[in-house]
Amino acid sequence: MKRLIKFGLALAALAFVVPGFVIQAAQAQTTETFTATATVASSLTITENTPLSFGSLVVIQDGTNEPSATLAANGTFTTTAAVGTENMVQTGTPTPGNFTVDTGVTNFVNVEITFPATATLTNGAAPPGNGTFTVDTFQIAAPSAGTFTGATATVGACNTAIAGGGDCQFTTGATGTLTFPMGATINVDDATDTYIDGTYTGTYDITAAFF
Repeated sequence: MKRLIKFGLALAALAFVVPGFVIQAAQAQTTETFTATATVASSLTITENTPLSFGSLVVIQDGTNEPSATLAANGTFTTTAAVGTENMVQTGTPTPGNFTVDTGVTNFVNVEITFPATATLTNGAAPPGNGTFTVDTFQIAAPSAGTFTGATATVGACNTAIAGGGDCQFTTGATGTLTFPMGATINVDDATDTYIDGTYTGTYDITAAFF
């Protein structure tokens, strides 16, 4: 302690005796500016690889009961058991829809998919009063890229969620994509309607989000 005090006094005396001599303390700290970066990659895309098609149908009405049929996500087409003489005969090649969700991220990513509840198919070339179809009970099968996860960790849990208006949760594959097939049920809306020949079309929404 005494050595420190004497050293300080000596410097003060030296500064006093020699005019113009300046003593500067060494810098004890420094401040530099750096840059932080973040890349936003939150743009999801959904690609329709194969359109959902119920094939070619012959609608047989009995005036009382509405026929319906289910196209499963695996491609199986099954007509609902008739109550009367109504029927829906498949004469073409039905195909489940197939979709790919791309997260734009090359990694395993969690995504949540909201499926439609219903869609209406109409014939734009038909006269007023022509029949329409309702498509509902959408269902999927196991993804070919990605896996089920979270609250819907199985195909059964996922389809139960869809039926209840809920979402399905998935983890993408290593490339950041999810690919899955989708089927649904097609229903005649009115047992007394006439269905002229032609193509019946309608739209529906699929929503994907990160979670």
